[in-house]
Amino acid sequence: MLVHEILENTAARLPDKPALVEGEATLTYAETRTRVRALAARLQEMGVGPGDRVALLFPNCLEFCLAYFAALTIGAVVVPLNNRLAPREFEYIVNDCGAETLILGHQFWETWLAFKDGLHETPRLIYAGDEPKPGADIFYNLTAPGPEPGAVSGLDLNAPACIMYTSGTTGLPKGAVMSHGNVLANARNCGAHLNYLERDTTLIVVPLFHVTGLNSQLVAFFYTGGTCAIMRAYNTAEMIRLIERHRVTVMFNVPTMYVLMLVSEALDRTDLSTLRLCAYGGAPMDPETIVTLQRRLGVNLYNAYGLTETSSLTTVLPACDAVRKAGSVGLPVSGVRLRVVDDAGRDLPPDLPGELLIKGPNVVKSYWNKSEATAQNIRDDWLFTGDVARIDAEGFVYIADRKKDMIVRGGENVYSIEVESALVAHPAVLEAAVVPRPHSIFGEAVHAFVVLAPGRTADEDDVIAHCRGLIADYKAPASVSFVDELPRNPGGKVLKNTLRDMVPPGDPPRR
Repeated sequence: MLVHEILENTAARLPDKPALVEGEATLTYAETRTRVRALAARLQEMGVGPGDRVALLFPNCLEFCLAYFAALTIGAVVVPLNNRLAPREFEYIVNDCGAETLILGHQFWETWLAFKDGLHETPRLIYAGDEPKPGADIFYNLTAPGPEPGAVSGLDLNAPACIMYTSGTTGLPKGAVMSHGNVLANARNCGAHLNYLERDTTLIVVPLFHVTGLNSQLVAFFYTGGTCAIMRAYNTAEMIRLIERHRVTVMFNVPTMYVLMLVSEALDRTDLSTLRLCAYGGAPMDPETIVTLQRRLGVNLYNAYGLTETSSLTTVLPACDAVRKAGSVGLPVSGVRLRVVDDAGRDLPPDLPGELLIKGPNVVKSYWNKSEATAQNIRDDWLFTGDVARIDAEGFVYIADRKKDMIVRGGENVYSIEVESALVAHPAVLEAAVVPRPHSIFGEAVHAFVVLAPGRTADEDDVIAHCRGLIADYKAPASVSFVDELPRNPGGKVLKNTLRDMVPPGDPPRR
């Protein structure tokens, strides 16, 4: 089955089931299929065909979902653009992928004007707004029921479906080329390992330009026949309200969003009893927070780990092990094999940290236009992740750090995630990140950047003492900076390079 055939099959099976909900608008699976087919046919009339790149620049919205499936229906390759990028970054990605078509929301017309002059070729424009724009077709005219798309031959599971640009913290982004088979494998694994059900409704809060929102919510829910409610922009109180309004059963967020739910005044006056499953990923979650979420929300909690290059899910921590293995990202999903190797590529025994390698039907085969990066990172179908991990005797995976982010203090390796997990276990800490601080004796010391929870207070000595009670003395932060927020790239990753530039000069105080 190809990705667009997921919609076709579910619409045939559940035509009257709500597929997409945003604000006051609801589209059933049959209505979604009709609009997708109409847009696909009109894209064909414009000359869009198999292999052509179609870039999408939208907030989370119905229009993004329709455009995504329409482009795939005619064999085109979707390029979701991170809507938080700067004009120079849009220019680079559109040029790099050679997008022949750009479909954009009305919110981004000025953005388009800011980067269009730097493009090698001007793409055909489709504008999702009410008023005409020069050189652009109106999206809503193209989705009105009408023609049917012509058949497309030659597509198989190896055909590219999507080019998703990695939100790297350094250098230029790379476009991971996901095949239809990659995306389908992930959709199946969401059902199998996260227990998605046909009766479920999910609220998509994380960006649709990211693998979690796109592959592990939108596509995965269409595969199971569930309903996707869409939230355009994150706000904690509004998210809580929408969970109640749409009777949401499944969430997939980053840990910070759940922590903010717990401290929100809206939580106590809202009925969230329909929630049954909350997945999270991207950062560790304190065991006490896990227990509190289980108690306050009555949900099963699943930790998940994945990358853009694995089309989303690589491992899932089952809900039954949420507390027992709280520091773990779980077990590999179906069809996925894992190795942990040393710098010479030799496999390491259980519990010894090394670089994590991944192989499976969800792993991309290449980066777009990046043969050297492909050869360096994908060898014999094994993805070299750059993540330092260990696998325990039971097969549970623990992510320690990015190789380049590891801190070496006096010859001892200090892994960021272990320190950050200790920091967020402090009751006053909302989120934290650690980076090396140059040290005249030890070479590097651990410096922490801490965001305090709303209404909570803590000082540097208190935070350091707390960490020393949980981890070895040499791993604990030698110094702490309190900040209002952590700098992040448009994909939501903490910018450790930026934090390194913010580290105070000189040795930290001796304690």
